[in-house]
Amino acid sequence: MNKAVIIMLVLLLLGGCTAMREGGPSTESLRLPPITAEPTRRHHPGKFVWHDLLTPDTLASRAFYGELFGWSFQERGNYIEIYNGDRKIGGILAIRPGKEQKVAAQWLASMSVPGLDQAADFIRSGGGQILNGPMDLGKRGRGILVSDPQGAHLLLLNAKGGDPEDQEPAIGDWLWNEVWTLNPARLNAFYGTLGGYQQVIQDDDYSIFISEGVWRAGVRAIRQKAFAGRWVPVVRVQEPALLLNKVRRLGGVVWLEPGGEGVSEGTTLISDNQGAMLILQRWSFPADREGG
Repeated sequence: MNKAVIIMLVLLLLGGCTAMREGGPSTESLRLPPITAEPTRRHHPGKFVWHDLLTPDTLASRAFYGELFGWSFQERGNYIEIYNGDRKIGGILAIRPGKEQKVAAQWLASMSVPGLDQAADFIRSGGGQILNGPMDLGKRGRGILVSDPQGAHLLLLNAKGGDPEDQEPAIGDWLWNEVWTLNPARLNAFYGTLGGYQQVIQDDDYSIFISEGVWRAGVRAIRQKAFAGRWVPVVRVQEPALLLNKVRRLGGVVWLEPGGEGVSEGTTLISDNQGAMLILQRWSFPADREGG
């Protein structure tokens, strides 16, 4: 995957264009729908509140995720909303590079930030980069596309109407987000301030960020430079091992199988049929254990 090309497409996409074509970007404006069905009027700083899939083939992406997770989709003009059951969990946007360009899809996560101007000041002083914004995203609110000191990019969002309330992720929901880095100490300090996290639990290779008593995100130390500098989302599934053949049949790639070297029995790393990486993980909450 050419990361520079992906970042360029994200910039064009979130700068008011829905697509890039040969001869220049389109002039079609991007007006994103809200992230909640009803306003909550509450924000949860540091929470990852939304995920957008940027893909060169929306039909292929819908086929992959629809069959793998049972997700359904609703078109809202030039935007496609993703539903897990009756819960709205994300969206899909088309990226259309020129005929000679090949780009992989990617998931772009949005972190809730109460004050975008203050966040922008910190990004600049903390070694990150403002790629675009602050910008108006229509009914979604206002956002800033940023890159952290290690090059991972995400959208900082002040959602109009508030953030989704905290609730236990169901099977097929987003469970988690983690950033991969060669230098975890630097990112621990950076995101600890940016997300307003009150507590960080650390071991040698992993850090967990907490706010409002809730686990919000993780920082994973890795040694493979090619995979560093990216946020990777995690989907809760019943049993990752049972989905591997389906992932391959649908055109995806299984990078790490459950129980492999350095991988737990309940976790697998895949990419979808357009190249977007994500983790599938089995996870039990206390209520699940009591009920089982």
